[in-house]
Amino acid sequence: MNDRAKKRNSIVSRIIDGSVTIDSVKDFENLLKAFPDDPWLHRFFADLLEREKSFYAAADAYGIAAELFIEEGMIMQAIVSKILEWQILGLSYQEGQDFYSSLRETRSKNKRLQRFFIKMTYPELIAFMSMLVVRSFPEGSMMKNFGDEENNLYFVISGSIEETIYHRLEKRGKVQKKSSKNLMENDFWGEIYPFEKEKISPSTVETITRVELAKISKRRLIKICRQYPNVKRLVQDLYMSRSKSHEESSSYTVRKTVRHQLPTQVNIKIFSKEPDKAPLDLSGFTENISLGGASVVLDANDKIAHFVSLVGKQVHIQIYLAIAFVNLSIFGTAVWSKEISLEGKKSAVLGIQFEEMADKDRRLLQGYHYGYEIEQDRIWSLWDSLIGTDAGTSSLPAAA
Repeated sequence: MNDRAKKRNSIVSRIIDGSVTIDSVKDFENLLKAFPDDPWLHRFFADLLEREKSFYAAADAYGIAAELFIEEGMIMQAIVSKILEWQILGLSYQEGQDFYSSLRETRSKNKRLQRFFIKMTYPELIAFMSMLVVRSFPEGSMMKNFGDEENNLYFVISGSIEETIYHRLEKRGKVQKKSSKNLMENDFWGEIYPFEKEKISPSTVETITRVELAKISKRRLIKICRQYPNVKRLVQDLYMSRSKSHEESSSYTVRKTVRHQLPTQVNIKIFSKEPDKAPLDLSGFTENISLGGASVVLDANDKIAHFVSLVGKQVHIQIYLAIAFVNLSIFGTAVWSKEISLEGKKSAVLGIQFEEMADKDRRLLQGYHYGYEIEQDRIWSLWDSLIGTDAGTSSLPAAA
């Protein structure tokens, strides 16, 4: 990757995570002259113009961003940009039809969302978009608490979120353990389907970086589904596709422990698009890991001045599976970073989204989780025997 592309990626990632704010229209115009084809920059410029009450110019910028997002196969980002444009100018039938046609022709990397939206008819898509609400939240915002009623479906437009799920022990429901996973761009959350079931949140959701979300309330979605039964089938398919993805690893999921927080030694190569430039070698350990990706705490390293510059780059991660006694090699993309202090030096936690794995690699990673589960189940079996299983009687000595 050349210096020009590095600069663009650094600027974009910093604006996305909220660490950089550009408040000058002139500065943004100069930035767009340098990088005219970046959809995120047009989107951020539109946001600035709207704040400055230059509404027609903002609408034009939102429209350009939507077109560029479609070219990049970023369906949710295109939809949100178009919603923001139509909120200013209103929707004409011809423009709506043109957008609908472009959306159906795009090739998205996220097949789940692509199927959800392109299988809608034009009236269904417009009805769904009209009910979406777009909101931004800063780092550290608590989006949902354990025990809250589930009332909304959320789509992640940008940024990263941590969901911490609480699991009750089978024999004594008051004791809980927790696991965590990261939700990133194009993920969705909110347990509102099936509609007829009232659900209480089993998790907390907190933003890791600045985050933009598009949400639709359960009440509004039910209204759309009553009018358009096909949308209800698509919502069902959306949740089923997620469940199917979870089931691929469910037989190996740690039921009572923090499966995703198993520390594992890793080595990482960060690739450059410059053919003569060697990859950057880093090392660290996983803060959490799943079949979809990992959060890696990097060793303190003075060679990197700005860890945010790693975001967007292709990576090769080598994971040492201690139980399996093998090294697992996976390619992926760095999707977020967060600076920390490690051993008195600047370091970072790097969020890596895995690419599709070969069946062999997937089985190895699943098997690793399964082996860890067996060891932990032995510990929890001992705990269950200590706390007692008859009439809630504990065999632990009473506190003094």
